[in-house]
Amino acid sequence: MNVTTTMIAFCCVLFLVTGASQADTAGRLMLASGKFSEYKIVISKSATDMEKKAAGELQTYIQKMSGVVLPITSDENPSGSKEIIIGRGSRLSLLNVHIDWKKLGDDGFTIRTVGESLVIVGGPVNGTLYGVYSFLDDYLGCKWLSGSVNVIPKRKFVRINPVNDIQVPVLSYREVYYYEAMDPDFAARQKLNGNYSICTGGHTVNERHRGWGTWCHSFFTFVPPEKYFASHPEYYGLVDGKRQAQQLCLSNPDVLRITVEEMKRRMAADPNISIWDVSQMDWGGWCTCPECKAIDDREGTPMGSILTFVNKVAAQIPDKTISTLAYAYSVKPPKTVRPISNVHIMLCNIGCSRSQSLGIDPRNADFRNDIQNWSKICNKIDVWDYVIQFANLESPFPNLRVLQPNMQFLVKNHAKGVFSQGNREAIGEFANLRVYMLAKLSWNPNCDINKVMNEFLTGYYGKAAKPIRQYIDIMHDALAKSGAGLYIFEGPKNAGGSYLTPELMTKYRALFDEAEKLVADQPDVLLRVKTARMPIQYAQLELEYGTRAERESIAKSLFETAAQSGLKQFTEWGVPVEQYKDRLQASGFGLQEGKG
Repeated sequence: MNVTTTMIAFCCVLFLVTGASQADTAGRLMLASGKFSEYKIVISKSATDMEKKAAGELQTYIQKMSGVVLPITSDENPSGSKEIIIGRGSRLSLLNVHIDWKKLGDDGFTIRTVGESLVIVGGPVNGTLYGVYSFLDDYLGCKWLSGSVNVIPKRKFVRINPVNDIQVPVLSYREVYYYEAMDPDFAARQKLNGNYSICTGGHTVNERHRGWGTWCHSFFTFVPPEKYFASHPEYYGLVDGKRQAQQLCLSNPDVLRITVEEMKRRMAADPNISIWDVSQMDWGGWCTCPECKAIDDREGTPMGSILTFVNKVAAQIPDKTISTLAYAYSVKPPKTVRPISNVHIMLCNIGCSRSQSLGIDPRNADFRNDIQNWSKICNKIDVWDYVIQFANLESPFPNLRVLQPNMQFLVKNHAKGVFSQGNREAIGEFANLRVYMLAKLSWNPNCDINKVMNEFLTGYYGKAAKPIRQYIDIMHDALAKSGAGLYIFEGPKNAGGSYLTPELMTKYRALFDEAEKLVADQPDVLLRVKTARMPIQYAQLELEYGTRAERESIAKSLFETAAQSGLKQFTEWGVPVEQYKDRLQASGFGLQEGKG
């Protein structure tokens, strides 16, 4: 099902600065006028917590825009002609509003004007809340660009044209895994429904993915080596003729029994969780004992023994969805084993190039075959997509142009959800821009992504938006012209001949010099620009461009911005800022006298 948006009459929103009646002859509704309104917000007497929150958010942001506080009342009270109805309730039947609830699903919604009333109602999980945020965004111009940067327009008159808007997300699971997006309130404003982790001090302190119990690489969660390996090495994989605590021996019946028992114990403690992961650890070393090897040889992939095991687990827990990773050595689907009805596949594209889209890059032919073959045998596929350079979180990574075609390709190949993995650590190259773009694409893969990018850049960087957009475009053009690949475990040294040449770096520095001058009188915006500049400073240090004195000056600026912005580390798992600073100083900021 595609996202559908249907508008009738003049669907664009007008914010006029002239007086008008509450509903003029064109059917427009004046929700607030000169700090006055006849409108009230109506919710059901049995409204859910989500519907109450939706009503409260609408009240809050209309007040921020206009200074008018719309009262929130119950549908137990007498009806009026000028109402904003939020969520399900008796007012829908009074207005003769018919909703196709099945079509809306969990998160879809409708926004429509009915006479002088406005109705915002959606699916039972988050639909109504998403409807309110979309109304505020699409029709009233509110933009939540990051956890701390919002654009809330001030309006003396808040007026809307007639509207009949229905939106249903094409993806049932939408998570953009970035530090900023782990705040549930900010994630909800972006209509992301998987983000629920808690971060503090630049690090994740409580990692949760909404709706999931265990999450990826979970074999040892159920059968931990520290508990079992010494007494039962046979529970673990036979690797090079020796039992090693790298993966589980999936043909061992005791491993199955222990896994199911531990899962049921966890499920009893958290009965509302519907999806549980049972998957390989994040390294190699799969079992090659005769029983496991026989299955894998027959199926043509180590996924043979994994899926055989996961099917057995799922058969004993039929009321839950059991997920497993198709990842690294297990990405290829088996020849004959098929996922049973409650088994879910999380397909990972970790080895793909990001310089061209997944659908056309010849370097990604294997992944195209894998997703197409998985979609033939399983109707519960999510995709784990990677959108940054893990080996260097502060490295320029020009993949912004492939975000939309990649999302469209995954949807075309029947992905039901997408987990876009950015960085759980604070900051990261264009982190907030990526969250904003990926959230829009997760909801509607066919949105105008160029408009989305410009909308963000203008709101976030102000007068500096133009040179920063030029920087983005020049870098992406250079990568495309070079024909080089773009991989998540590389870094600046791999791009010295493509998009990080000395000549290009000179252009990039000039553009950021211009950007900083344009916002020099706005400290908050200036810091955002300097934060966006850190990746080319990091790249220049890694590539040893310039004289030693120049590199020392760049390093000084980089570390000052890192301290002000909250950057904690340069790679996914390590290289804290202080460690990188010590490394540079120990090397004399590069022993060579400069390359460009």
